[in-house]
Amino acid sequence: MRDLKKDAENNYFKIRNTVWIFLLKNKVKKFPLNLQNLADKNHWLILSYKSYCAINSLDEEKLIADHPDGFTIQIGKQFIICYNQNNNRWRNRFTIAHEIGHIILHKHIKDSKTLEKEANMFASRMLMPMLLVKELNIKSAEELSKLCDVSLESATIRLKRYNLIKIRKKFYSSKYEIKFLKQLKPFIETIKKESLK
Repeated sequence: MRDLKKDAENNYFKIRNTVWIFLLKNKVKKFPLNLQNLADKNHWLILSYKSYCAINSLDEEKLIADHPDGFTIQIGKQFIICYNQNNNRWRNRFTIAHEIGHIILHKHIKDSKTLEKEANMFASRMLMPMLLVKELNIKSAEELSKLCDVSLESATIRLKRYNLIKIRKKFYSSKYEIKFLKQLKPFIETIKKESLK
């Protein structure tokens, strides 16, 4: 009999490590993340629905009805991330990060609740790494929102998660997290100095 709790835990660690590996590989050294830069480095295209519909002679209203936030398509080896430009900036940043999660985790996009949840986990961990919260001693959603250019709602959810992890003292247990901390050290030190001014 399958242990669903163990499966969920293994899945969490897989996604968490995959995010760190992705950020390490792409030499991310500061926040907020520049999602366009990440897409360029990986040869992905990011298009608004307006641009995508103009290029492909599609009805934008129908596209929005079918996909309110965004989607990814693959043409040959090229991934194209599309987002609804009518949504606010933070929602679009999360949507693009979510779609990057699909590309990295799922390769061949298939629609299911589990895959959507995994892509959301990837996006929140990529946009707001816990080690930033810990190292910069971030206490408020407003502070995290500003640092990572995310919505207050996303920052609030992430801080609640941080407070649960903090109780268990489970930081720096992965070699990938330790490597990523080293990669971010100059940025973290700069932010700390600026906060003292």
